[in-house]
Amino acid sequence: MKKFLQNILILSLMAFYMCNCAYADNIYEAEALLRKAKTASIQDEAYEYINKARDLYLKEYDNNPLNIDVLLGLSKVNQLTGDRAEAKLYVLKAYNMNPANPLLQREMGDFFYSFQEYSTAIEYYKLALASGLLEDYETNLKTAKCFEKLGDLENAELYYKISGHVNSSSKEVKIKLNEYESSHRPDDTQELDSLKYKYLFKNRMLSEEEATEQEARDIIQKLSEDMMP
Repeated sequence: MKKFLQNILILSLMAFYMCNCAYADNIYEAEALLRKAKTASIQDEAYEYINKARDLYLKEYDNNPLNIDVLLGLSKVNQLTGDRAEAKLYVLKAYNMNPANPLLQREMGDFFYSFQEYSTAIEYYKLALASGLLEDYETNLKTAKCFEKLGDLENAELYYKISGHVNSSSKEVKIKLNEYESSHRPDDTQELDSLKYKYLFKNRMLSEEEATEQEARDIIQKLSEDMMP
C-alpha cells in the first residue's frame, strides 16, 4: 500500500509539472507572437500572429480564468485589434484582483494609453510610480509620452528627464531631450531651468548625473499634489 501511494504521488507531481511546463510554454509563445505582431510590416501577417496568440491565451483561460498573465495577455490581444470593451474587461479582471499592485496599475495605464485616453493613463501611471515604480523606465517614459500627446510639453520634458536618469543609455530619450533643448530660445534658458528643475534639483543646480532618487520622488509628490481635487 505504501509503495502504491508513493507511485500515485510521483505520478501526480509529474502531471502537475507537465501542466505547468505546458502553461509556461503557451504563455511564452503567446507573448512572442504579440511581439512579432507589433513589428510586422504586413497587416495580414500581424493579425495572424495576434489570432494565434489569442488561441493560446484562451486555452489557458479555460484552464484558469483567474490567471493574471492570461488576463493581461487577452487584454493586450484586444488592444491590438482595437476591441476596447474586451480589452477593458480582461485588464479590469486582473486589476481588481490586486488594485494596490503597481504593475497592474501600470497595465491599466497601458490600456488607456493604447486607446489614446492619455489623461486617464497618466493617473494610473502616476499611481504606479508612487506605489513602487518610481525608478521604472517604461512607466516614466509612457508618462512623458502622454503629456506630450496632450500638449503639456513642460511636464513631458520633465518625465523624459526622469526617464533619462533611470536609463541613461536610452537613445529614444536622448533624441527627445535634444529636441526639447533645441526648441528653447537662448533667452528663456534660465527661466525654464528655474521652473522645470525646482523639484528635480532641490536648492542648487546639479548635473543630470547627480540627480538622486529622492529628488525624483519630490517631482512625483508635487505632481501628485497638483492632481488632488
